[in-house]
Parts: sequence; structure tokens; C-alpha cells
Amino acid sequence: MNSQVRIERVRTRAEREVFLRLPWRFYEGNAAWVPPLLFDVRPQLDPARGDFFKHSAGEFFLVYRADEPVGRIAALHNTRHLAAHADGAGFFGFFECEDDAATAGALLAAAETWLRERGLAVARGPANFSIQDEAGVLLDGFEHAPMAGMGYTPPYYRGLLEAAGYEKAKDLLVCRIDRGSWKEAELNRMCRIADRMAPGVTVREINMKDWPGEAWRMAKIFAEAWRENWGAQPISREEFLKYGEQYKLFIDPKLILLAERDGEPLGMMVAIPNVNEIVQRIDGRLLPFGWWHLWRDRKRVTTLRLFLLGVKPEARRLGLPVLFMRHYHKVLAGAEYLREMEFSWILEDNHETLSLIDRLGGRRVQTLRLYEKKLV
Repeated sequence: MNSQVRIERVRTRAEREVFLRLPWRFYEGNAAWVPPLLFDVRPQLDPARGDFFKHSAGEFFLVYRADEPVGRIAALHNTRHLAAHADGAGFFGFFECEDDAATAGALLAAAETWLRERGLAVARGPANFSIQDEAGVLLDGFEHAPMAGMGYTPPYYRGLLEAAGYEKAKDLLVCRIDRGSWKEAELNRMCRIADRMAPGVTVREINMKDWPGEAWRMAKIFAEAWRENWGAQPISREEFLKYGEQYKLFIDPKLILLAERDGEPLGMMVAIPNVNEIVQRIDGRLLPFGWWHLWRDRKRVTTLRLFLLGVKPEARRLGLPVLFMRHYHKVLAGAEYLREMEFSWILEDNHETLSLIDRLGGRRVQTLRLYEKKLV
């Protein structure tokens, strides 16, 4: 392929729109791909409006062959990550590219130069703003559509990054369990043990009428439970409040659980309906009828994504994940539509959680890899 290309920084609203809509070029005909929800992503890419740019910095690039865009990338200086980990890591994200090593190399080099100029020592990604957003290059399980908030990439992206000198940083695993695969006898046995280990602990659904208070409890748990997790960055009470307001149409209180003892929050587990089932059908567009489909079908989705588990260090021997899973098993068993739940993502070295999923009847369906490259 003729790879005489040029790199352009994204400056105007029209250029951001090209950047935003480029993925359709690469995924046309891919039955598993879920397009971005344009209404949600568009303001986040705008430096004047995006939440990321309130605390950090980034630069967006497009690569053109003649006048045709054939790839994109974002270089991201995430100050919150650096404050939490002090590892000198900058990030690249929103990476999409044609199957051409020279084109990908030009894009990655542009991001690396920008990060290096800001004094960063490592380029890591892909991660769309942070690893708590869509992150990783898909290594397997390409037949599975990604659930809400999860990434999806073509098989050739791995080769593009490795050809550019990137090496594995960490694998993120995706596991699923369907309605009929639960090993109920094993779940009941583990719950009997957990009940004895956690006297006085109650597990409850969140109270949406006290969302400010619940947001405070969740932020407190997250700060302590995730402090030492690889790559994690804090989520403040204000951010939990905002998420609750922004996505209240899709929040199901019975899917957000808190474990407490004597009123003290000890842990939480959060699942969300997989609205990607709807987003895929409306092709990421809310107009003219996308909103109506989202509102009508939001309680008919057939899958859930369990995306957040946090237990305070002093409560990690109480078996709280098992008690949470008892609740979710009841939710799936009693639901008219639900058929499957996804655990995503899970760090490859989180052996405790992976073992629990395996013992309950779950299976690994995908691997997402974060890559990195030294910028020395």
C-alpha cells in the first residue's frame, strides 16, 4: 500500500466531527462492532466542554492520504493518573487505523512526540482518556459484541502496535456467565461460609432518593478499595453524583449494591444494563428516533455488565463478593429478559476474582491488551 501520508492536528469543530465519525470506515460490515453514542462522546472530545480537559491535557491527530482520512489518535497527559501512580506514563487513545504499518507508525509517532515534549517517559494505551474508559486492543473473542463502556478493535491492531515497538503492559480479561450456567450448589456453599465470616454485614440496593449520600459512600469505598490497583485513578463524590444524573434513565437500583456494618460502608458492586444492545441497533445516533428506542427498550436488554467491585482493605476477608453474587444470581433468575452477565474488565493477575467467576460457572470470552513503549 502507498503509505505517503500526512498528520494533521485536530483544531476545528468540523475536524473533530471527522475524528468522531472515522470508525465507521473501518468497521463497516462487522456484526460485532458497536458504534460510539455520538451524543455522549462528542462533548467529551471538545477541550472546551470535556470532563477530562478540566484537569488534564490532550491533543487529537488525524492521518490523511491525499484528502482521505485513514486513521486517528489522541495523545493524553492524564494528571490524575500521574498523581496516583507517579510512573511517568502518558497515554494514547481513540486509536483507529487502516491495516498499514507505516500509517499506524506515523500516528503513534505523532502521539509519542507530543507526550515526550511534555516530559512523559512512557506511552501506554490504547485508553480513551483513562483505563477506566474503553481500553485495550482485542486479542481474541472478536465474535462477541462489546458491552457498554468496553472497547472493541479489529484483529490486525495488535500487529500494528507491535510493529511500532510496543510491548505488553497488562491484559484485561472479560468473563461472562449466562442464566443457565450458574453452579448453584457451589454458590450456596460459599454463601454459607461468607455468612459466618461476615456477622452483622448487610447487603442492600442503593437508595436513589438519597443519591447524594450514596455517592459519598461509593466515593469513600472506591478511594480505599482501589488505591493500589494497577492503573486506577480516583473517582470523586462529585463525579459519582454527575454520573447518576447523566445516566439516571438507565440506572437500575437493584444492580448497585452496598455492603455495610453498623452503618459503615465496606464494599460495593455495580452493574449496568448493557445499553449497547440498543446503541448498536440505532447505529450510535439519537436522531431522529434513537432517543425513543433508548427510552422504550432500556428495560428490555438481555445482558448486564458488572463493571465495578470494591472492598475496603479491612473487609477483604469477609467474603463480600460472594454475598454480592448471591444477589445478582437472584436478579438474573427472576428477570423476564436477562440472560447473561459480563464481568469486565478484570486484571489478569486478579486471581481471587477470576477464581470466583470460574467456581460460579463463568467463562473467559475475551482478552484486551494494554501496550506501552518507553519514550527515552
